[in-house]
Amino acid sequence: MGKKLIITSSILFLITCVIIWNLSVQRIKLYHQNITLVEEITEKNKLKDAETRLLELYTISKKNVIFLRDLVELDLKTKIPKELTQQKLKSFLKIDPNYFQARFIDLTGMEVIRIENKDSVATRTPQYKGNRGYFKTTLNLAKGDVYVSNLDLNVENGAIEVPYRPTIRFFTPVYIDNVLQGIVGLNLNAQHWLTSFKGENITLLNSKNEVFYGQTGEELYTASKIDLSKKDRYGNAFHYQRAISLEGNQQWTIYTEPDILLIQKQLSDYKKSIYSTAAVLTVGVILFLSIIYSLYKKNKYIASLNKTIKHRLDERDTLLKEIHHRVKNNLQVITSLLSLQSSFIKDDKIKGLFRYSQYRINSMAIIHEMLYKSKDLSKINYGDYAHQLASTLISSMKGANKKIDLKVETDELHLNLDTSVPLGLMVNEIITNALKYGFKNLDEGLISIKFEKLKYPNFLMRIGDNGNGFSNDIDFRNTKSLGLKLIHMLTLQLKGNIEKDNTISGTHYIITFQEIEQIS
Repeated sequence: MGKKLIITSSILFLITCVIIWNLSVQRIKLYHQNITLVEEITEKNKLKDAETRLLELYTISKKNVIFLRDLVELDLKTKIPKELTQQKLKSFLKIDPNYFQARFIDLTGMEVIRIENKDSVATRTPQYKGNRGYFKTTLNLAKGDVYVSNLDLNVENGAIEVPYRPTIRFFTPVYIDNVLQGIVGLNLNAQHWLTSFKGENITLLNSKNEVFYGQTGEELYTASKIDLSKKDRYGNAFHYQRAISLEGNQQWTIYTEPDILLIQKQLSDYKKSIYSTAAVLTVGVILFLSIIYSLYKKNKYIASLNKTIKHRLDERDTLLKEIHHRVKNNLQVITSLLSLQSSFIKDDKIKGLFRYSQYRINSMAIIHEMLYKSKDLSKINYGDYAHQLASTLISSMKGANKKIDLKVETDELHLNLDTSVPLGLMVNEIITNALKYGFKNLDEGLISIKFEKLKYPNFLMRIGDNGNGFSNDIDFRNTKSLGLKLIHMLTLQLKGNIEKDNTISGTHYIITFQEIEQIS
């Protein structure tokens, strides 16, 4: 009986040990697969997002060159002087710094109109372009088609322009009454929007497999030497790539690298943990075999639930970030449309209304931008937000030549979306008024903003400037000014109170407000 018990116990011990160690090995393999898969999904999502941004910019550029074509066709048809058309193209380049050159080339190949932006180092003198490939190709396009050049370095007078400027040319034929008149084109400075990938470890190869953006050590503007099909001994790719087709006009490739060192460290730490656990279980397996098995099953079930919950939370966060990203993009599109529309308005007062509407929209766009970049999707750091908003307004309204200093003082203050938007609009209005009226005819000044926490949910904000101050004829509580009316309305919305501090020179406000409870 004792011998049978020993044999039975030994067999059970060996079987249990085989199970424990086999399970340990399998868990390590599964963990390795999972962390590799997570890294692959992360990198591929990054590449997909990059492709979306590139295609959006490509589509916008096509629409822009079509817009300029329609403008030139209309001016030619109505016989508007060339100087007016030049002025319109010049205004377009001022609005969008991504483009450094706009041109109209006639059928002989001569540049009738050549507009350069202020950053261009190339000559502004019209040149003969009849021997250029893009000219010949565009002339043979059907009406309404757009020629898109390869992503390449800009060439002027037969030599590559220095400093290097990655360039994409968009050209389309110009017709009047179905008669070809020439071509209109835009030169896109690709460097402006390639830098949006900074910090994302993404490399972009053009149609010639040349490196035009990258942080993987490859030399820029040379043929890529990386073998993107190479895999490790487990069959995992060393690089994740994605081919981008610009409607068949060009074929680009973007790729990124998984964090191999991080995966190896995680796997090493996990192995140590698993093997230690297996050794402890082996020592006590005879006495606690049934208990260990039960705990293992429960642990596996809990791990599966945690993984499911984490996956759903990650999906929710990704969706919320995408929503804030899209809202910010839509607000920026509205701002761009207002800017473009205002460029055709002669009345300075109406143009001012457009400009201040842009500032208000931008104050909301900054909030959504900070939300999708933040780890906490429910609140933003309001000190950082106020500094960014005020700096943007000072730069936009006064420029770099005027020395308007900014001082923002705040404790660690995080506010939700329902509070941030009206408070941001209020700060926007006060600073706009300060820059417009307080520092009128002044080259120097100081704008100060200070936040203080009171008993929750109450807060206090001191904001003002040391400019000219209010006129004695103006009652800031009873005025027809839209800006001051907005300030009072927003104060009520935040369940607060506003007082004007007359003890300090300039214009200063003391505003109490509450954090609005967010319903979600």
